[in-house]
Amino acid sequence: MPGEGFQRGSGPTRVFLNVPYNRSYERMLVALTAALVAVGRVPKLTFQIPDGGQGRLRRIFALLKSCRVSIHDLSAVGMPVRFNMPFELGLACAIKQQSGNHNFLILERKPHRLHHHLSDVGGIDPKIHHGTARGAISAVLEVLNKPGGNPSTAEVMKLYRRMMKVVPDLKAQHGNRDLFSTRVYGELVTSCWVAVREMGLN
Repeated sequence: MPGEGFQRGSGPTRVFLNVPYNRSYERMLVALTAALVAVGRVPKLTFQIPDGGQGRLRRIFALLKSCRVSIHDLSAVGMPVRFNMPFELGLACAIKQQSGNHNFLILERKPHRLHHHLSDVGGIDPKIHHGTARGAISAVLEVLNKPGGNPSTAEVMKLYRRMMKVVPDLKAQHGNRDLFSTRVYGELVTSCWVAVREMGLN
């Protein structure tokens, strides 16, 4: 099962986030970020990868391999159909099979839908977040532990709400309409670390 080994405190703390890059998903990204930082993890997304001329696919694969854990939210459905997220889940599966040094968590909005569309993951049960920030936070806290114990879902929800208030200012400072840029998201993560210390969650 992908969840096996998630509780280990050793190894890299970086977590690859494979999520939709659209404004409707921003609150979910903030929730996942808050939960990961609250358990001492460092979220990484593909837009943070510098272009060294080696090609996007190679850079994504290298980033995935550098992370002990990846989280794949396959809840985005509709038109136009995009295959990036299931493709990156496939890369994570390959890394796990090849090295055994990678674990992954699949997120979905609705129960049973994933197995209808992606039957090859039969036997792997996704965590269902129902499209809510609380659901996403609960999923992370269920599978990732930090030494000394995790904060509660209620505590991370407070952190999430605090970060949601920061987001508009960060966008305005950088002239961005969304979170999906290296500078804006990087500052959100930094703000999260500061808030975690101030709230005594570390």
